[in-house]
Amino acid sequence: MAFIPLLSPVFRMVMRGVSLVVWLLTIVSAYGGKFNPEYLTLPAVLCLALPYLAIISIILTVFWAVSCRFFFTALGVLTIVACMGPLSQAMPLSSSKKAEPRQQTFKIMSWNVLHTEDTRKPDYKGNRAIEYMIASGADVVCLAELNNFSPSELKNAPQSLIDSLFRTYPYKAGLSSSDIKILSKYPVERAGIPLSDSNGSHKRFDLFKVCLPGHTLNVAMVHLYSYDLSEEERQVVTEIKSVNSAKSSVKEFKGSILSKLRNAFRMRAQNATELRETINGITGPLIVCGDFNDVPASWAYNIIRGDDLRDAYAETNFGPTFTYNLHAFYFHIDQMLYRGPIEALSLKVGKINSSDHYPLLGEFAFSK
Repeated sequence: MAFIPLLSPVFRMVMRGVSLVVWLLTIVSAYGGKFNPEYLTLPAVLCLALPYLAIISIILTVFWAVSCRFFFTALGVLTIVACMGPLSQAMPLSSSKKAEPRQQTFKIMSWNVLHTEDTRKPDYKGNRAIEYMIASGADVVCLAELNNFSPSELKNAPQSLIDSLFRTYPYKAGLSSSDIKILSKYPVERAGIPLSDSNGSHKRFDLFKVCLPGHTLNVAMVHLYSYDLSEEERQVVTEIKSVNSAKSSVKEFKGSILSKLRNAFRMRAQNATELRETINGITGPLIVCGDFNDVPASWAYNIIRGDDLRDAYAETNFGPTFTYNLHAFYFHIDQMLYRGPIEALSLKVGKINSSDHYPLLGEFAFSK
């Protein structure tokens, strides 16, 4: 009979144990961003997996509902309800909007371009990243991991394509000492903040002012501290194909990988605090975007967002997404936050895979 496994006491006991563990991990992951990674690393790591744990939790809840086990069904429902706040950021239930008549709109792209290297098509005759920027329709393009606009950084791009890029975006800004750059159809300049603090530590963001028609837009482009994993360490997840390989991966994770993760979470917490202190002094419309190297509801995300920034993805999309696309690390680590007299209409994740990150393309409207 089809329902015999469901009636088996041993099977039910195993499923109860699995369900309780998954629901507990889901709650910890949902609120992992409330724990300072300076003291606790595991909640920060689990926070990365929130959408996946939430989906498994929902599946288990449905399983118990179909099995008519109402106590465990109720526990599953309570778990999802308890996590609704963080889940609304990681798995929103929203949709894109349209601008009202005569509202002024603009489009802004945020992308870690990996020095425009093509990870999937290294022999491509041209430069897919540049081609994508030109065709995007964005008014402002914010780039991370780009040292300059020289041919050595604009890999394999013929001069005609580079000329087309600069015809489309005649204005550019960014220091040679930083890997953060900006291209614009309208005049743009750095806001003049020092890129090193009093201790000589290099800041992981830069601030720009874009002179859109009738408005000045503040843009904080971000590239927070990376996980700093080697290529071999990044392969730990993708190489899990059996029980033995899983055990080996767990051993590696407990070693150098966990240590590097711990350091990365702590460094991003410092980066986020510095950024938050800087944007506290900014007035007018502001967009904070870029490679956060961390997910919605994480400690760094919460510090930067504070009580005043809004999440463009959470307000205009339905369900989870991911913006990193290599080594099976499918996490939503690129963000676009905003405040001031502007409203997010849409935020799309471009599916061009030249870089290890997907680009974000947001459309906004001035509300005043």
